[in-house]
Amino acid sequence: MDIVRIVDMNGNVLDMVKMSYDISTHVVKRTISEVVITPDHGDTRDTAEMRKSKKRLREDGHYKCLVCGGTDDLQVHHHGCEYSLEGICDFELLKEYCETHDIYGYGKLMKNIPITSIDDIRNCMVLDQKHHTGVDHATGGTGTGIHQMTGPIFNIQMIAKKGYMPIPQDGQSIADVQEALKDAGNDTKS
Repeated sequence: MDIVRIVDMNGNVLDMVKMSYDISTHVVKRTISEVVITPDHGDTRDTAEMRKSKKRLREDGHYKCLVCGGTDDLQVHHHGCEYSLEGICDFELLKEYCETHDIYGYGKLMKNIPITSIDDIRNCMVLDQKHHTGVDHATGGTGTGIHQMTGPIFNIQMIAKKGYMPIPQDGQSIADVQEALKDAGNDTKS
């Protein structure tokens, strides 16, 4: 029996028994039908504001994939309002959203400055191609990009314990992931 010593918020020292148990895994496959009526818009464009945002992200050390830290095939995702929906975006609401979902700290830093473009740095999230538009796995997996999955499932790619990625990444099969997760409940990896 393993004993773990912890200190609670009041400074009390507690000895607790470390529990170990097996968790069986199962595959969840969903087909999500998303209906969005997108107003007509032109092709994406490289704006002065986007160039300024990318420059600042580089200068501040944020120009790497938010998910994996990679530096190849980088793209900037508009995380609060997509380019195709800019024409119907309420920029004050976008500003509030970006302050609540403040990825790099610019929401707090620029709180008194209005957002006037979706290319504002507060609406930018740097991702590599596989975590932006995703990849399809010949092994039966799904895409790994933010455009391919729901928010909570995308986010686990950033917060899963090392070695416990529940989403097949490039080159992994579903069976590979199931094998890696078979002892996830034992909390032996950190």
